Amino acid sequence: MKWIDEKVLQKYFKESFKQYNDWFQTEYNQKATSVTYNPQFDKYPDVYATLEDGRIIPIEVEWTTKKFDHDPTILDQQDGAIAVLQNNNPLFSIRQLELDEKKFKKWYISNSERIFEESIKEIVVDPAKIKRPPKLWFYYSGTGFIKNKNLAFENGIMGVPEVFRQLERFKDIRKGDLFCFMGPFKGFDKTGRADFEKFRKNKKLYCENLEVVKVTQSYFYDDTKLWEHNVDYLDESKVKNYPHRFKFSKELVIDLKNVKIGSLSLPTKRIMQKLLNSIFWDGKPEQLIELVSRSK
Repeated sequence: MKWIDEKVLQKYFKESFKQYNDWFQTEYNQKATSVTYNPQFDKYPDVYATLEDGRIIPIEVEWTTKKFDHDPTILDQQDGAIAVLQNNNPLFSIRQLELDEKKFKKWYISNSERIFEESIKEIVVDPAKIKRPPKLWFYYSGTGFIKNKNLAFENGIMGVPEVFRQLERFKDIRKGDLFCFMGPFKGFDKTGRADFEKFRKNKKLYCENLEVVKVTQSYFYDDTKLWEHNVDYLDESKVKNYPHRFKFSKELVIDLKNVKIGSLSLPTKRIMQKLLNSIFWDGKPEQLIELVSRSK
């Protein structure tokens, strides 16, 4: 099974042609100064070599001589040649440059990572460019966030610290998503991580404010200073002006008060408890519907 495409051999020859200038000197009485791909990539002939006197020589690259299945007159009329990894037809009527297998192997091993990256870049799309349905995001805004929250609503910009546990998730925020500010939660004593059993059984637990906004500009990075108040659990270098940001419409989609968390279903309670510990999480529409139904 052949796992390496012929285009890799073409790339090797294009980048390593100077190693074969003795052959060019013998066949054309001068060296090659450059090798370029056919402007119509992967069309016959594969490459063109420019000689010292400016002549341009067409060259077809093949694994072996017997793999050549094109019209030979095109090369013959332009004094061209074929470059092969193995000359298995010495009687072939056109000039042949037999490439060095050991040199090709060495080049391939040293350039394999670059070849991989260049190939994958053409195949795998940046996830941020793949269209998806709008998402719902929950963000816990505790009492320590009030000052920054007010400025966020004044500017229509939300940001999180340079060091943020849910950063990869936060980077997926896109235009058209809904972002739900929740908190602070009242009716319980939070010391350390919230224990789910205590959280689940607490019937007095409620969310003081729930505000939903629509994202108008997807995630972006900008460390221009907007907020004065730094979180007390990170030093300034890790906050860095809350540079991970998105923009949102100042017009609230939903504005609720005193949402009864103690009356929510078990799955939604679990998300609320996770939010309390993680600060930021993605949600589901049915969870927002349930929260709306439990508000005053």
